[in-house]
Amino acid sequence: MNDYGKYGDYDELIGNTALFRGFTEDEVKAALDCLQGTVLSFARKERIFRRDDLLDSVGLVLRGHVLLCGENLSGMRYIFSELEAGDMIGETALRLPQEPSGYEAVAGSDCELLFIQMMNIVRPGQQTCQLRARMIENMLALLLVNNRSIYRKLDLVSHKSLRDRVLHYLSLQAKKNNATCFTIPFSRSDLADYLTVDRSALSRELQRMVHDGLIRIEGNRFELLDASYPLTLSDI
Repeated sequence: MNDYGKYGDYDELIGNTALFRGFTEDEVKAALDCLQGTVLSFARKERIFRRDDLLDSVGLVLRGHVLLCGENLSGMRYIFSELEAGDMIGETALRLPQEPSGYEAVAGSDCELLFIQMMNIVRPGQQTCQLRARMIENMLALLLVNNRSIYRKLDLVSHKSLRDRVLHYLSLQAKKNNATCFTIPFSRSDLADYLTVDRSALSRELQRMVHDGLIRIEGNRFELLDASYPLTLSDI
């Protein structure tokens, strides 16, 4: 993990995120100074925080993607959400009194995050009061986006058939990328954890789907060949 000290080359990108929507350049700078914003980099698979950590800051993903992971009763790891640039993690830092996060965040790829001290919003000093209400409004909007991603995950795992689960996930990726050919952010192991299925079973099913003419696969690049399930090409 590297500390860039300030914001590296991300000044413009930070100002364009949903967290600072409606802020002028000077207001973004003032807010980051008051909130003690720091950009940190993480290597792929590096742990960002543990499930029992008490968080004092919220992270905004600037580049790459982050996996939010939990464990079932058997101690098996699963991925319940995948976040990308513009998404927020560590919202448990908003709680008073603080509580453990209950999940862990892991870098799904090399990534950079902006961390801001939440105590300066929850209990602001006089210098932050003018920006506080707008920051909270934008944070609530980001939390709603995170909640929608969790609802999409619940919808995904509601599919009992492994094939339906895979096709539903790939269809969502096609819609997200506005194309039937796209690269997913997961390794096979991570994809199995995200779909909450056995990795060997997933590999076998992907091979069957290729044989049945539903998809093409090259590494992490997929192409949907069947436009009928369940999001048709007209929906993309």
